[in-house]
Amino acid sequence: MDLRNLALGGAAVGVLVACWEYLKGFAWRLVGLLVRRVEIPSEAAHQALIAYLVSHFRRYRNYDSMYGADFEHYRDGRYGLVPYEQFGNRSVVFWNGWWPFLFTNSQERKPRGNQQNQDSSGGGPIKIYSTITFLRGTLDIEGLLRNACDESNHLTWEVNNAEEQTKNRFVIHHVPPRTEPEDSWDTGANGLPWYRQKYYRLLSHSPDQLGKAPLNEGGALNNLIFPERIKKLIHEIELWRSHRDWYRAKGIPWKRGWLLYGPPGTGKTALARAFAEDLNMPIYVFNLAQMSNFELMKTWTDMQVNVPCIALIEDIDNVFHGRENVARRNMGMSFLMPPRKEDDKGDHAPLTFDCLLNCLDGVERADGIFTIITTNDIGKIDAALGQPRKLPDGREEFISTRPGRIDKAVELTCMEADDKKRMARRILREYPEPYAEMLDFIDRYPELRETPAQFQERCAQIALACFWKQTHEAFLAEHDAPPSVTRNGKHEGVLVGR
Repeated sequence: MDLRNLALGGAAVGVLVACWEYLKGFAWRLVGLLVRRVEIPSEAAHQALIAYLVSHFRRYRNYDSMYGADFEHYRDGRYGLVPYEQFGNRSVVFWNGWWPFLFTNSQERKPRGNQQNQDSSGGGPIKIYSTITFLRGTLDIEGLLRNACDESNHLTWEVNNAEEQTKNRFVIHHVPPRTEPEDSWDTGANGLPWYRQKYYRLLSHSPDQLGKAPLNEGGALNNLIFPERIKKLIHEIELWRSHRDWYRAKGIPWKRGWLLYGPPGTGKTALARAFAEDLNMPIYVFNLAQMSNFELMKTWTDMQVNVPCIALIEDIDNVFHGRENVARRNMGMSFLMPPRKEDDKGDHAPLTFDCLLNCLDGVERADGIFTIITTNDIGKIDAALGQPRKLPDGREEFISTRPGRIDKAVELTCMEADDKKRMARRILREYPEPYAEMLDFIDRYPELRETPAQFQERCAQIALACFWKQTHEAFLAEHDAPPSVTRNGKHEGVLVGR
């Protein structure tokens, strides 16, 4: 009897094993009549969905939490750790009224046997960022995705109404990122900084407390000293930012491009940052020497979700001499450059000049992007990009040789005497005697060529010496100490303007 039962049991187990795949498939079909699972193969959709779910649906309290902290700039100028809770990398149960549904963290669909779940291009397994599992009829997944995308778009599109203008959009994006792509989390698909993404819950700060601090008190542009001819151009970018409909009504592309040229220290980068800071726009700082055609085209397209914005390409003469990419040649190409994953796919060939031109003014119009290119050597700029144009009388005008790519070529030169006096007043007005000596110095040497950076340093050294002397004397007076004396018995003084 025991042998018979053992044989029957073994036979039953064998039948169960043989039919297991069929039984499992049948069971899943039964479950599928009641339960539906939706996969999210797009990172942008994954980010929009989790942000929308966290904002609009109740969460089951006992879920696997994910906490962290990272360094970020504070609006008061400090730089320190910011703690947060992050959603989207762990499974969470949400409630749609009385009905629960499960948001599952990212996973990769694995190929089975010789059959692979490939993307539409036939290039390998599909990356699944998240799944949503719910009882049929209890969740409108299409409506959920529409609402999530609409809310994500609203964060970046509606920048002209009063409510949005009060928010801080000024943020500096470095392209390529300063960290590896898999470790870079400073921006989401909508181009906003990480601390403004709703799938981060800040534990001790509000988003308005974070971000780059203003460099100057008051308006950044007001603190910059340029000749009157440059100041008149500054208002153009403000008109451009706020009047998209006017450009479209006139049939003019809603984009601008400036080339700022002149010797180092004339304020080219400071002017670009001041535009972004005062007009509350994000600024993308490009390092073309480390970019490929693929990366530049992708980033230029991605910027469209965060317009109006500024694209800053600094010192282009260090990358292109005419149309030749000299940065890669000078860096020794592959044996001096660290290996990158894009190289294995062939996506990191050196950036070509034609690709740059196509991004600036190609088939795809880059509406909403104000491009600023700086150079120290105007002679290395190809005319197809845009150079200063001469009038019949020999004077240079602001319109470039290639509007549409570079509309204006603006020269920033050494300071004029009147501008030097304005800067001296701003820095030295608290110290009457050194200020008067500096004005005399300017009048005695009107032909002395100095960039804003050089003259600012001249004034700053004198102002700092005066400030230190006042601080030292105040300290001695507070502690009833005798003033310091030199070896000849005279009080120590400050040598200024000599």
